[in-house]
Amino acid sequence: MIKICSKCILPEDFTGIEFDSHNECNFCKTFHKHIPFGEDRLIKYFDNAKRKKRTYDALVPLSGGKDSTYILYLATKVYKLNVLAYTYDNGFFSKIAINNIESAIRKTGVDHIFYKPNERILRNIYHEAFLNSGEICGVCGIGIMNSTQKISADWHIPLILLGHSPLEDNSFTSENIYDSHRLRVITSESGNISKKEFDQFLIYPKMNYINTYFHTLTGKFGKKINPLYFLEVPTDIEIGEIIKHEMGWTDKSDSDFSKHLDCWAEPFTNYVREKRFGHSRRISQLSNMIRLGEITREKALEIHEKDHSNTEPLNTEQVLSALNITRDDLNKVFTIPSGKYNAYLSRANKIFAWVKTQSEILKGKK
Repeated sequence: MIKICSKCILPEDFTGIEFDSHNECNFCKTFHKHIPFGEDRLIKYFDNAKRKKRTYDALVPLSGGKDSTYILYLATKVYKLNVLAYTYDNGFFSKIAINNIESAIRKTGVDHIFYKPNERILRNIYHEAFLNSGEICGVCGIGIMNSTQKISADWHIPLILLGHSPLEDNSFTSENIYDSHRLRVITSESGNISKKEFDQFLIYPKMNYINTYFHTLTGKFGKKINPLYFLEVPTDIEIGEIIKHEMGWTDKSDSDFSKHLDCWAEPFTNYVREKRFGHSRRISQLSNMIRLGEITREKALEIHEKDHSNTEPLNTEQVLSALNITRDDLNKVFTIPSGKYNAYLSRANKIFAWVKTQSEILKGKK
């Protein structure tokens, strides 16, 4: 019987977890509700962007999911920004996500573009990444990040508004799946993807966190802002109600607090994560919701039990076919150890992460 926290629902095999004599985990004991940076600071960013009098004040990556739709709502209906919405077509868009995107564009009247990378190259990268590392989400993350920067540079858009929220803190594994150099190593092992093809996927082959930072400082790239870190954010349920009313957004009928309904491969990738690590990505989000008082522990356990059923998703065969993965391949993926490729992280990214950590430590001492 796996021990879980008496306050949240994190299990004893969760990375970095410790329990006290009352079975309360260290994440609960050290938890502090995020204090928003302040709406006034956010508005300053918006006012500065408006003063530049560009075609667009901000770029909003729009997936049709809850958070990105809410960001588009805030940007257009609350703060009256001129927005270009953009969608990265990864080939896994669900029908409900497409409907939500189309509805959001109609409701806001913003310009919108799809970016679809070379399908053959993208599928080959997915295949190699999944076969060797057990992950494909990093492929999307890197593709979205780099194409977002490219669009902001081409259109001279000063801001990029992202939908990450404090609710998702600690919801990722210890593997840095968004490191381009790591992904290059993973996908180069078989020799099926040429350097030219991988560079084409990256758009900016030599980009890392350090030169991205400087390109942002000089204005080549739009500045990335997470508005949900600046504001008193409504609860997850309240956000859903707002965008249903204002944006015509719809949720899956069988969904409890869904976050990634935009991708029809997500239930499968979460299932693989469950097999590899013993828990799904949502377990951290549910635990944060418990700490914030947005959900009871009993309800969170109920939702987690559905995630934890070890029943593979109904569309597993469809995902395996899309990734060109066999059942034997899948069984091998289940055994891939955590952190297999962590030694191959970009040196520049490691330096940037260290400097950022030291800066945060110094700020905390002030």
